[in-house]
This record gives sequence, C-alpha cells and structure tokens, in this order.
Amino acid sequence: MNLLKFFNDVGKLKTLKRAGWVIRGIKNPESVAEHSYRTAVLAMAIADKLKISKNEKLRLIEMALIHDLGEAYVGDIVPEQNISKQKKHLLEKKAQQKIFANIENGNYYYKLWLEYEENKTKVSKILHQLDKLEVVIQALEYQKLHKQKKFDEFIESAREKIVDKEIKKLLERLILKR
Repeated sequence: MNLLKFFNDVGKLKTLKRAGWVIRGIKNPESVAEHSYRTAVLAMAIADKLKISKNEKLRLIEMALIHDLGEAYVGDIVPEQNISKQKKHLLEKKAQQKIFANIENGNYYYKLWLEYEENKTKVSKILHQLDKLEVVIQALEYQKLHKQKKFDEFIESAREKIVDKEIKKLLERLILKR
C-alpha cells in the first residue's frame, strides 16, 4: 500500500481534460476531476429526494468520486475514439486494480467500481443517470459560453438514459432554462 501513490494517481485527474469537450473544440474544457466532483455533489444533493437509505447514499457518493478514477492511467476514452466497450472496460479494470492496490480497503472500492460498471444495482443505475445529468449541465454551460456551439446530442442521450422520475424532472427543468 502506498497512500502517496494513490493521491498522486487521483491528482492526475485534475489535469486530464474531458475528451468529448476537447474533440468538440471547447477551449479550456473541464477536467475529469471537475466532472467527478460535480457528479458526487449531485449525488449528495439528490440522494435524500430519491428516498434511498443512508448506506446507499454513502455508496452513491463514494461511487461518484471513483467512477472515472481509472482514467488517470487510460485517459478519457470516448466513442469517437473507436475503442470497443470491452477493451475500454478491460483497460479501466486494470487501471482501477492498480490504483486501489495502494489504499487500505482498496478491494471494497474496486468492487464498488465494478458495481458501477455492471450497472445492475439501484445505486449504480442512479449514478449512471446522474453522470448523464452532469454532462447536460456542462453542455448547457458551454452552449451559453460559446453561443455558436450546440450540444443537443448530449441532451438527447440523457433523455434516453435517464428514467428516474426525480432526475428526469431536473433534466427537463434544465432543458427548459436554456
């Protein structure tokens, strides 16, 4: 175990720019750390409204904090890069194992990340939807900042994937405000 190595790995996300925004020509796009932070705050803020238990709320926030941590080693892989979902998963799986080997209880966090990846539990399904919601929030912020750019593909993707009624209400309110 090596906590300093773990902290260094986490810190790499502060300078890793989100590839989807880079591809779309956004100047000074958000980092993976910024995305993960806001996703975790969204999880914290909405958890009580979703009527989940305190234990599920904690797991949701922890999951949000680590969901993209493997990108510290593999980068932010997006569909435009033509890397299969299986290869992406394998690369991120190896990265997560390497990162979590450096902390006590790392196996717990690795399993939590696997739960997120498998997207079968209530908590993981909520987080996937919040992840989509965060991307829409960011897209609308960039749309306002760069008036010539439109990011409707992110909104349409979120509309397809967000099924929880509370999260869907938030999405629709966001879209109405634009």
